[in-house]
Amino acid sequence: MKAAHVKVRNGQAGFTLVELLVSLALSLFVVTALTSVVFTSVRASNVAIGRIEASGQIRNFQLRADDDFAGSAAPSPSGCGIQPEPACQTAPIVLNGVQVSNSTSPIPSPVTITFLWDGSANLDRIVGSNSTHMATSVTAFSWYVDSSTQTVVVQITVTVLSYSESQTLVFHPRLTG
Repeated sequence: MKAAHVKVRNGQAGFTLVELLVSLALSLFVVTALTSVVFTSVRASNVAIGRIEASGQIRNFQLRADDDFAGSAAPSPSGCGIQPEPACQTAPIVLNGVQVSNSTSPIPSPVTITFLWDGSANLDRIVGSNSTHMATSVTAFSWYVDSSTQTVVVQITVTVLSYSESQTLVFHPRLTG
């Protein structure tokens, strides 16, 4: 009976050390490849999210500012901002225009709109005592008035999740004369 048990035990010997090491090496290779794919996907996702968020913030500023510039005279910067002098970086853009009430008998009234960058992150639009964040991840902001075309050129950089997008926007203030 002992001889029968020995034959059964030899047939069920299991894996050898070499087979175990080969399977561990293959498993490690597969896990490393999958980890690389996951990390690459996460990085691509963060870039896509950053691109969408940065573009959205710039577009939001552009659309709102375009309406404000169209209804206002060109800003008159004090000491900076007129080409070819250096562009203003933290000086606010102050627009003076006219706003019409939305009533049955519209009444025009003067309005002052200020775009102010705090120098670190927030680009705000201020009308009277109301302040609204137009962009919240601004890493660079400058502007100047092009004296030859009477347009306002704004350069803005927004950085979200390590993605940075820069735009140069040209605004056409209402011509006064």
